[in-house]
Amino acid sequence: MSELNKKSIRRVKVSKQRQINIPKDFYEALNISDEVLVEFTGKEIVIRPAEYETVDFSADILKDLVSEGYSGDELVHRFIQIKEEIPHALNRMKYEALKSPSITGSLDDYLDSLEDDEENES
Repeated sequence: MSELNKKSIRRVKVSKQRQINIPKDFYEALNISDEVLVEFTGKEIVIRPAEYETVDFSADILKDLVSEGYSGDELVHRFIQIKEEIPHALNRMKYEALKSPSITGSLDDYLDSLEDDEENES
């Protein structure tokens, strides 16, 4: 943060459309662009800059394809096919996640249950 006190607090109006204005100095100090992440903790709403994470599955895809016996031009062709399918697969996952019921209880409990499911699959 630039010159802001780490515990700066401002009262802002909420419009009838549930919109708020982020104070300019907060906006600039956090280098916010066109998106933020909004988190509900059960007691408060936390707004933070959205950081874009680039995920590259190339090494994992190549390892899998080599272990399946692909090589040469066949490896390259299959690799390109799989890489092209990733955005569609992610969109399907997003759609499925959005139509599923919401998480109930705490996020920690939910994440623990996912870890339990992974252990049971092993």
